[in-house]
Amino acid sequence: MKSENVVLKEILPSSVKWSKIIKRGQTVRLKALGENASLSAMFYNASNVAERFNSADTVKIQWNAFLGKGKVLFSEMGRVLFAITDDTTEGLLDVLGGISNERVIKENFGGEATYQSCRNGYHKSDKENFLIELGKYGMGKKDLIQALNLFRKVDVKEGSNLVLNQRCAKEGEYIDLTAHMDILLVLSNTPHAMDKSGVYKPSDVEISIFESVEIKDEDYKDYSDEAKRGFKNTNRYFV
Repeated sequence: MKSENVVLKEILPSSVKWSKIIKRGQTVRLKALGENASLSAMFYNASNVAERFNSADTVKIQWNAFLGKGKVLFSEMGRVLFAITDDTTEGLLDVLGGISNERVIKENFGGEATYQSCRNGYHKSDKENFLIELGKYGMGKKDLIQALNLFRKVDVKEGSNLVLNQRCAKEGEYIDLTAHMDILLVLSNTPHAMDKSGVYKPSDVEISIFESVEIKDEDYKDYSDEAKRGFKNTNRYFV
């Protein structure tokens, strides 16, 4: 499903934001370059940003809140934005934990690393990063959505208690996302919102984008019936 030709390779440093339009058929590989990787992602139909990732439908349609290779990421229109086509982290993806804001960062990491004291090295939050990056595309607060968190996992204990799993990605582990639409992908390389370690130092992440390939039905013969319906809806959109 992935071309071997890399069209872009960049390093996303700790606390930095990033965005790009990913073309249909391209694969994005996100690789941890350290033992403390933590990345949050929001993504939208680049042709109509009113259509965007819907975590609730992604969980409900696939009957599973824990994602990994062979799962898809749905929009609220029942179309597939990304398919998770490889995952060496064994399921370090999270749709439950949400994103950090200034208050959460201060509570989890202390308030001493401010812009006044540290300048560009201050502790940034996901919300701040996303709002700045979305603003480049004419979007704002109303366009913030539930994020997909990569390289961390949230467990559900005793029925409804959410707990951040302490397992982290190992250096070199990666997650591949293959685009089924032209997608505006926005990333924030900041600690998970539930991370209370007190250490604000998410690892750098390598972003590789592979050349677009033709999408064929047989590529997804092993996916669930629910996912296959999503692929058909998406393919119809491009007829």
